[in-house]
Amino acid sequence: MHGHRPKPLFIAAGVALALTLAGAAFAAVAARGSAAATTVKVTESEYHIRLSVKSVHAGTVKLVVHNAGKIAHRLDLAGGGHGTVSVGTIAPGATRTKTVELAGGTISLWCPIPGHAALGMRASLQVAGAAAASSPGTTTTTSETAWG
Repeated sequence: MHGHRPKPLFIAAGVALALTLAGAAFAAVAARGSAAATTVKVTESEYHIRLSVKSVHAGTVKLVVHNAGKIAHRLDLAGGGHGTVSVGTIAPGATRTKTVELAGGTISLWCPIPGHAALGMRASLQVAGAAAASSPGTTTTTSETAWG
């Protein structure tokens, strides 16, 4: 009496299907965990603010703010239905990092030290897309690091 033995073709098809499903599941998990922040370099000096890009997509944005000037500066930002977020005071030659959640719209950036914005320390960042998950709270802030 002959027993039923699986045919090699059916085994190969089953293994291929299992590998395909496992690969798709891994790709979905990896994509969810790799939502990296967009980095925007902000350079401040007397009396200018320069952005490395003019627009970003809504979501997590990492601002790397460097004071290339000879006096202390600060950076505040607001827009997209959010209140003001402050990066804080940045000493000459220092860099501070601030990570924020930005929604679609125009974000205004300026130096809030009296008179600095009026002298030209202001810029705009366009944010494309829908509202991000939460308000623009900080997730990290680093100060007094070298510009790199």
